Amino acid sequence: MLLKTKMMKAAVSGMLMLLLGGCSFIDDPVSLMSTPDLPADKQTLMGAIKSQMPENSDIIRPKSNSLTSSIRVEDLNNDGTMEAVVFYITPNEEVQIHGMILQQQGSSWVKRLDFEGEGTILETFELIDITNDGNIDIVAGFSRGEENVQNGLVVYSYADDALEKVLQLPYTHFDVTDLNGDKVKELTVVSLQQYELSFITTYQFDKDTHDFKELAKLDLGKNVEKYYNIVSGKVAKDKEGIILDTSIISNSSTSKLIVMEDGALVDVLKEDAAFKELPIESEDIDGDGILEIGLLEEPIGWNGGIIEDIPYFYAYYQWDGKTHLANIKDGLKFVIQRYQDSENQFFLTFRSEWHNKLTVHPDSDKDRYLNFILTDTGETVAEVKFFSLREWENAKNDWKVLVRKKDQVIGYKGELKPSNDKKSNSDVAPIERKGK
Repeated sequence: MLLKTKMMKAAVSGMLMLLLGGCSFIDDPVSLMSTPDLPADKQTLMGAIKSQMPENSDIIRPKSNSLTSSIRVEDLNNDGTMEAVVFYITPNEEVQIHGMILQQQGSSWVKRLDFEGEGTILETFELIDITNDGNIDIVAGFSRGEENVQNGLVVYSYADDALEKVLQLPYTHFDVTDLNGDKVKELTVVSLQQYELSFITTYQFDKDTHDFKELAKLDLGKNVEKYYNIVSGKVAKDKEGIILDTSIISNSSTSKLIVMEDGALVDVLKEDAAFKELPIESEDIDGDGILEIGLLEEPIGWNGGIIEDIPYFYAYYQWDGKTHLANIKDGLKFVIQRYQDSENQFFLTFRSEWHNKLTVHPDSDKDRYLNFILTDTGETVAEVKFFSLREWENAKNDWKVLVRKKDQVIGYKGELKPSNDKKSNSDVAPIERKGK
């Protein structure tokens, strides 16, 4: 009987997660047609929530991910009964953001408690066991929508029909990490006050003191305008880390690669080793599970040109996992080179053996015509041209379509292939259209 009950609860949980995850509660014709029993569950939960919300209030989604469901269903306290968590806003009250927890009781949902949020905007909302006690915590970020002002991060723990704030602190960005490799989750927080201070701090929950303990903190300097991209994960084969892509002056940027060694947070990159004139987002570019740092590389023969006119290559490098003060000469290994247009409509990925042997012909214009050539032979390996619709009608038999727009077609010539048969490289598309 116990096994059967657990299976039924798991099935209900699965249905609700499929039902609520990443979709709104408005007009769901696919669900209505293909699974006629699900709308009743959805309507029951939504009805319970609406009946408990005050007048002139609305359910809100986290700003950080508009595709994420506004209602999350989990067994928060690990007692075998599902809870639903939702945030809503009362714009005419002094405290504007509120949360609600409901519990499933048979075929109905009953409110267990309301709780107050912070600010006027729900920035992020996660359900995760960050206190490492087997129960699911509510991790929420709030703001007042003001630029250059830090947000507020709150961690709530739910037990015995009560909610406790176990952490509250200012933040700019946070990640759940395991930088010290102890297999226990940590909370790593980046804090920024523009051009004044910036820190990265790693916390871990201490069960003895029932509080978050600071494991390590690193001063990131004062010359930070903003962090336009922050990613965490593997930064080497056996090393977890965080990469912060950082705007410093105007469009200029750099990257910091932060790891934990001997209990201390360390930036393993040499100062200005990742400096670039334009922002590039670091990512796992080749799909091997390890993050790479993006750098701008000027094509050979374009020295001294105007920055806006130079057809820069994007080159991605991977840290070797051991070198400190790493740069492209020592400690950073080249992975992939690509060209990406300034409007982010497409990119071309080139063979790795062409690195430092490929350039763009000096007669090229990045907004009209690009001719990619090998420096040793002058051979053209790819061409990209921008056509008006009238021009395209006369040229379409000789060119392939890269991007088609209402008033323009971007055409392509050439055959690019991955450089080898390794999975990480063969999964990278040599030519890709961006957006629609």
